[in-house]
Amino acid sequence: MRARRLTTLFPLAVMAALFATGLAGFAPSIADAADVPVAGTGPIRERTAIQAAARQWITLFKAGDLDGLMKLYDPDAYVALHGQPALRGIDAVREYFSSRIGKGQVEFLLDIERIEVTGRTAHLISGYWFTMQLPGQPEYRDAGRSLLIYRKSPSGQWRIHVDIDQGTPDITFPPPPGAR
Repeated sequence: MRARRLTTLFPLAVMAALFATGLAGFAPSIADAADVPVAGTGPIRERTAIQAAARQWITLFKAGDLDGLMKLYDPDAYVALHGQPALRGIDAVREYFSSRIGKGQVEFLLDIERIEVTGRTAHLISGYWFTMQLPGQPEYRDAGRSLLIYRKSPSGQWRIHVDIDQGTPDITFPPPPGAR
């Protein structure tokens, strides 16, 4: 009995000692932990790819890169943003974003709540906080929850197939510290 207890506790004791002495070089830092996939199902590699796609969307949007942003959408994308008519197809999505992207100072934060991956389809649910400051106009602020449904293209790229945003009373300003 004592030998079994020691073999069970020994690996835990070694790990604790490594972490306590800082010798566990493989331990993720707090910055790395922010990029670890959030709760969900499906292969971690695929959830990580979905999370990276969401972060890439923010990077391209903030940079005003309309062409890069459109590469993240399926040709037959469906986008339904609260307070806006639904957009069907990449041409409608491009037209909508072309009048908004790169027009002012932008901040866009996400708090990814869940990523589910099933085969070649995935969905991401997140809280979001968006602010835009156009010259000479009051700051525009929007917060809510979004559902993104991704499809994996034949080339292996995850693309947004459905993008739905809604206002929700539990997502308000200011954003929580974990939003980025």
